[in-house]
Amino acid sequence: MNKITLTVEFGGSKLTTFEEDENLYRAVVRALIDIEFFFLIEMDVKNEEQ
Repeated sequence: MNKITLTVEFGGSKLTTFEEDENLYRAVVRALIDIEFFFLIEMDVKNEEQ
């Protein structure tokens, strides 16, 4: 399995409350899930083409 390393940087962000931090974390997780589904769909398409 290929390994993908992802670095996420938040420049100059000042999170003062846990809630803001949690929302940011959730947004990142949602983005990662979307990317994963996109890759799974791409793989399925490539497998069907072969």
